[in-house]
Amino acid sequence: MEKNKSVASALALSVTLLVSGCNSNNSSSANAPAAFNAKLSGSILDQTGPVTQGRLEVSDKNGQVVVKTPINNGNHYSVTIPAGTVYPIVLTAYPEGGISNAPVKAVVTSPIAETQDITSVSTIVVDSAMGLGGLTAENIARASGGAIGLRQSSGGGAAAGGGGAGPGQSGGGVGRGGHGGHGMDGKAHEGMSGDSGQDMEGMSH
Repeated sequence: MEKNKSVASALALSVTLLVSGCNSNNSSSANAPAAFNAKLSGSILDQTGPVTQGRLEVSDKNGQVVVKTPINNGNHYSVTIPAGTVYPIVLTAYPEGGISNAPVKAVVTSPIAETQDITSVSTIVVDSAMGLGGLTAENIARASGGAIGLRQSSGGGAAAGGGGAGPGQSGGGVGRGGHGGHGMDGKAHEGMSGDSGQDMEGMSH
């Protein structure tokens, strides 16, 4: 029980980092194309386990595919997102030859992100945020909170679904780094509480 609580706290913290800006005076446009190539890597898992065969597609904010690559390096991927890409981007893995061929997804909101796992939990975040009206920072945070609650109610934790903690990442993927992503409107946002019941106030930097 204590382990699940600590895991949920880590995933909840990632939500705070996602919607917290490190500089409230940052006025850069969230709709501006990325100024540099961004390298992104992580693991791919669906509800049945590691995804080792298939393809990975990365789509920009407008739904245009900017990267397409085969999945053939175990369940690990590594891609370079080209300069000029407009964020947020959605990573969609299409499994082949496994028990399930259902795609899994993850959203990344900033080119400063370096690591994002693609899991069944990050898929819930993407689909839920889209259902709320789109991949804005607020919708992603609300969707991530719902994913936390879902993992808790099913008795799972980030070990099973992943917990993001890196820059510009959605929940549901293992992340590394301490720089919080900025909101889709280009402004820093206050930390938000997830469904874990733990207060997110004061946890952002």
